[in-house]
Amino acid sequence: MKYSFLSLILIILTTVSVFAQLPDHRKEHQKHHGHHAERKHQVHAPNATPNILGWVHIHELDTESIYYIRPTEVTLLEWTYFILDKYAVEKNNSATYKLALPERNPVNELHFYSIDELKPLWADSLNTLKLTPANVKEILTKKGVANLPVTGITMEAVKEYMEYLTITYKGTAANGIHNDFDKAFKIQDYIMSVTVPSTTEYRILLANFNKANVDTVAYKANMSRGFDDNLCPLFNANFSDTVMKSTCPDVQAANALVAKFGRHGKAVFPAGSFAADPYGLFDLRGNVSEMTTNEGVSMGGSYRTLPSACSSESAQAYTKTATWLGFRPVLLIKKK
Repeated sequence: MKYSFLSLILIILTTVSVFAQLPDHRKEHQKHHGHHAERKHQVHAPNATPNILGWVHIHELDTESIYYIRPTEVTLLEWTYFILDKYAVEKNNSATYKLALPERNPVNELHFYSIDELKPLWADSLNTLKLTPANVKEILTKKGVANLPVTGITMEAVKEYMEYLTITYKGTAANGIHNDFDKAFKIQDYIMSVTVPSTTEYRILLANFNKANVDTVAYKANMSRGFDDNLCPLFNANFSDTVMKSTCPDVQAANALVAKFGRHGKAVFPAGSFAADPYGLFDLRGNVSEMTTNEGVSMGGSYRTLPSACSSESAQAYTKTATWLGFRPVLLIKKK
């Protein structure tokens, strides 16, 4: 019996030793389980891409920089803010300040230069200017032209506006990107630059349809002709008599846009008058053609062009300012 008992002890010890050398699956499972329990209480890291209020992030155009674009063309109100800021900086240099004033084309004469309250902006006695961003917004909004795309500006003025935006975005102005930047990210960790789209980028914006809830076949068909099945325009372009004589309420003289600004193909409409595209961008087609980094080339078509000229395959050449020519800023950011 004694011998049997010792044998039993040896067998037990041998078995324990063998199991001790096997992988500890239970311990590994407990280890992972502990990590899962711990992660439940962790604060998840923010998205890799900051959200910036007032800008649309276009994933397809991200390279070494993150690509954002304004939802609309630069408006008359936004440009007037720029003029006011230039005045504040250049009170003693009116010649430079006046270069920011838009051309006195028919659109600007009607919707900007005819406003008595704004006359100090282009008067000779600049030191008497009492206008502020708040009352300028009130004046232009009351007139219904605050969102009208600014036209009659040179590429040189556009470049200066881009520099102005870049300074504002660095946080040296009372308003700017530092107020709109995603609070989960540190703005000082990023390098920023402002430009306009390249012709290649504009073609991608016009040709791609990346939203799952959009019927791209029908959407592309409608966009190519510029109107829907009810003959209602989908953007501001120069349509055929078939559309203009249809029963669609959008083309009737009683329509608010038509009554105030004129018929499609004859007048600029305020930015955002038509539905946004799948990206969330307004008036990418029609209304005013938009400058690109290729100077002398604009894209998107305008109120004067046929709908077919508002496609990704078309471009518009220009040699001077025009009532049909505006621009839309692009913001590029990347980690320092």
